[in-house]
Amino acid sequence: MKKRAGIRLTVLLLAGLLTGCGSDSSKNNNPAAGSADAAESSISAENSTAENSGSGEDSSAEPQESDAAADPTESSSISENSGSESSASGGDSASSGNQDNSGNTGNTGNSGSSGNSGSAGNTGNSGSTGNSGSTGNTGSSGNTGSTGNTGNTQQTGTSDGNDSDLDQGDEEKPTKYIYLNGSSAKFQGDGISISGSKIYITKGGDYEISGTLDNGQIYIETEKKKVRLHLNNCNIKNKAGSAIFCQQAKKVTIYSMPGTVNYIADGGTHDADNGAIFSEDTLVFKGEGEINITGVYAHGVQSDDDILVKGGKLNITATKSCLHSNDAIEIYDGTLYCDGGTNGIKTDGYVLIAGGSSTFIGGTREEKGSIYCDGAFTVTGGSFIAIGNSCAAPDAATTTVNMIGVVFSSSQPANTAVKVTSGANQIYSITSKNNFRSVYYAGANLLKNATYQVTYGGKDGGSFTAGNTVTVYTVS
Repeated sequence: MKKRAGIRLTVLLLAGLLTGCGSDSSKNNNPAAGSADAAESSISAENSTAENSGSGEDSSAEPQESDAAADPTESSSISENSGSESSASGGDSASSGNQDNSGNTGNTGNSGSSGNSGSAGNTGNSGSTGNSGSTGNTGSSGNTGSTGNTGNTQQTGTSDGNDSDLDQGDEEKPTKYIYLNGSSAKFQGDGISISGSKIYITKGGDYEISGTLDNGQIYIETEKKKVRLHLNNCNIKNKAGSAIFCQQAKKVTIYSMPGTVNYIADGGTHDADNGAIFSEDTLVFKGEGEINITGVYAHGVQSDDDILVKGGKLNITATKSCLHSNDAIEIYDGTLYCDGGTNGIKTDGYVLIAGGSSTFIGGTREEKGSIYCDGAFTVTGGSFIAIGNSCAAPDAATTTVNMIGVVFSSSQPANTAVKVTSGANQIYSITSKNNFRSVYYAGANLLKNATYQVTYGGKDGGSFTAGNTVTVYTVS
């Protein structure tokens, strides 16, 4: 009995020991306990990813401050704001993705890493952080993060904030302001100074000009930087010189803001070659408003370089030529009306009309004309009509639109109406306040091999059939 009792006691002790071991083992395999440990691990991962994503946002924000300090041109500012919004959005997306990663495997994490592409506004570290936060299929999402690097390239392209951003496109939004007030002015932004009624612009960028300057000048002299003047219902007069004078710039763009009507005029006695608007460098006209330019002393617009018309409505009257360029005149868009005392437009280089709608009226002097150029006169688009004592001969080899010229054998008196019709369709009708001998026209309503009739001053001028692209008909 004692022996059996000892054996039974030994068995009970062994059973107890085995039961205790089984209890510890079941505790280690308890699903709830494993879930709690995983939750702690997931929270830690979320905090780690959120911190890294936050640092990605900060690194994206820092270049904005750097860019803003460089030069407040708007295209740079637009890129910065876009990058900032993308970065903020990317940060939120990454944070959302990381929360989902705790419960899922990588697919939702990948959605988060697409946010990293936005937040990777700097070096893509945020993208790699998102990859470490998202488990599973994150390699391809990490590659998506490289899309954010494309954003970096854009920021790099405009980070200098100087003139490279003006080369990027035509955002054309002002960042500096000049407020004209009779004989004085106020301003906001850098690169501007005022001395009496003379306003100096010394840095590149976009300047909005509004108000009235009774007798003064906008004077531009930069270190070969591009300058844009945004005219907002302004009236600028100079009684003894050019109203806008550019001594040095890489290019000056005069932009009429939408819905505005602007006035520019010179006066008095000054350099006869300067005009109401003068530039030593290329002049560009653009916009969606109207500019009325009066060249009281000489030319309306004079450039020692090129003149380009790319939009807006320009009404120019001048004692001499309305547009006068030492290099070239190119017209691409807009509505242009030129009434010159000598020539409608004149250039020492070539004339190209590629778009827009233009009217050119030449002066009274026999040797002057509606269009004068020493180089080629080419028409590839748009429409125009030119009336004067002469007109540059169109280059038939380079002109690609239909064009007709009506030349009179003798001078016609002022206010004589010239009409050209084709059957029942009127092609054009025009008069001039000056004597004239020729009318040239190009427009979409001209057809090759069509027959046209001419009347002038109520008289029959005969008919002709248009042959090649450029047809010139003489009324005897």
